[in-house]
Amino acid sequence: MPSYTILIMRKDVTDRRPHTIHIGTKLFWFLILFAVGAPIVGFVVSAGWIAPSWLKFNMHSMEQKVEKAEKNLQPLQQQNADLAQRKATLEDQLKTAREALATLETKSTMAETARTEAATRLAAAETELITLKQSLATYEKLLKPKLEKELLQCVNLDVDYKGGVVSYKTTFSKIGQNMNVPAVLNVRVRALTGDNAVSMEQGQNQAQTATHQLQLAKSPTVSGKIPLPEAQATGTTRLVDLKVYDGSTPVAYCWKAF
Repeated sequence: MPSYTILIMRKDVTDRRPHTIHIGTKLFWFLILFAVGAPIVGFVVSAGWIAPSWLKFNMHSMEQKVEKAEKNLQPLQQQNADLAQRKATLEDQLKTAREALATLETKSTMAETARTEAATRLAAAETELITLKQSLATYEKLLKPKLEKELLQCVNLDVDYKGGVVSYKTTFSKIGQNMNVPAVLNVRVRALTGDNAVSMEQGQNQAQTATHQLQLAKSPTVSGKIPLPEAQATGTTRLVDLKVYDGSTPVAYCWKAF
């Protein structure tokens, strides 16, 4: 005979007979003990054997992974050290390159500025030269005497100005080999200054002057010095004017700017 009977019935169905389950005393207590002891036994087995074994297995696996990672880490550390050294070298090279580039850019800027300034000065000098040539051409056209007879010509005329003194030297020659030239001629040398031909002509009475006697048979060369204060010569057009006279008649003329 069973010791325990369990009736199972549904509340919403009252017209059916309930199901009955008969359990013996031993089986009942076995189920009770199993329900209570199974978790305890499972926990003890898990904590005492399965968990340590699994942990030991995992630890061994982790140790192998750590050992493998350490072996792989050494080349990476060496590579990292090489990269750090190369990075430092590249930083030094980059710094040097930047400094060189900055120097080149500065030099390029200075060269470009100098080139621009030189071009500006050259243009100004060319303009001044053109103006000077025009002024001198005007002077020659307006002031060059109309010679009734031209006996001599200047072969060359050298002029130098230094320390407030104009040094000059020239050689004369006959216009024609068969031309008769007086034995003694007078040479008048003037140092003219001014901003233009008109101012030079207006100031010719105050011009520094020197006179020479030319005896072509003895020496065709005339040379000398004329004082010219630097205050008068600075910032103006300057030229030396030579005229050769036979008595009061001009027979030769030449000039040179300095």
